Amino acid sequence: MSEGQEAIVQALVETASHYGFRGVRAKNFYRERPETICVLNLQKSSWGPQFYLNAAVWFTRLGPERRPKEYNCHIIWRVDSLMTGEQSKAFEEALNLDHSIPNERRASLIKEGVDTYGFGLLARCESEEAALQIASENGPNVRVALKARRQEKAD
Repeated sequence: MSEGQEAIVQALVETASHYGFRGVRAKNFYRERPETICVLNLQKSSWGPQFYLNAAVWFTRLGPERRPKEYNCHIIWRVDSLMTGEQSKAFEEALNLDHSIPNERRASLIKEGVDTYGFGLLARCESEEAALQIASENGPNVRVALKARRQEKAD
């Protein structure tokens, strides 16, 4: 693992613990609640030394998964997609190891971003209702599976 990648992972581990998330292989962070399992996933680009952070929510009543992959979850968003211009740009640069940024600055930018738009939002997803509300508040940048929406209309 490169020094830059270690800085990214360390920033995630430190922030995850504040919200009660546990890491699995320094790539996925999970927090289980009776109705939801929240996931933050560190994804490596196939094309270069860039990384992406995906946040996701699994509804426990819709399947027995204990460690769902983020792409199979009922609600998912890319963390930087909820940020505004300058913050999004700085966050993307922090996750791009082609950008020469001091590791302390890289870690600080990542912690700030996931505190608000990653672990911070996921921590509010205590129930299906809360998770759907967060998805609604954040509009088109959050994907919600039809299966989850159908149940919302049935209730």
